[in-house]
Amino acid sequence: MTRSFIIDILTTSERLLGRSADDSELQSFLNTLNMWPLSPFGTDEFRIYAEDKDRGICLLFKDSATIKHQVAANKIPGTPIFSSIFFYADGVEGYHAYSGQLPLGINWIDTVSRLVSRLGAPQHEIRNNKTGQLRAQKWPLGHLSVTVVYVAGGSSIERVDLGLY
Repeated sequence: MTRSFIIDILTTSERLLGRSADDSELQSFLNTLNMWPLSPFGTDEFRIYAEDKDRGICLLFKDSATIKHQVAANKIPGTPIFSSIFFYADGVEGYHAYSGQLPLGINWIDTVSRLVSRLGAPQHEIRNNKTGQLRAQKWPLGHLSVTVVYVAGGSSIERVDLGLY
């Protein structure tokens, strides 16, 4: 796997997020990743996860009827919309580490304080209701958002999510 291909995962995802599964450019991208065709939604399911544990990525498609975003307007219910891509650290949920460029220049070795110093205060934080430990932070990125999910109250990064805002 070449570095230029890995970088294309991020830049291509940024461009294609919000498109429906009938989009030919999205289909081509998924085909390149060996994720096309998508599995259909299961009974009473509203999400499709397209995983590549070796590359360290998972693409999330949501049923258009469940998305409160302009990209889902006028879509037929049941239309899969590319809504997020998750970039995993090594060993998380059986994934290998994503080795390409992460959104906002984030690195796997970044700390909470380093990210806040570089990116500014997050727009939103998620904390454990019982312990108060930091679980995730979210920053806007144009019409998208970047969420950093942490291990053990912020001791390390578990996952970086890029998705519809």
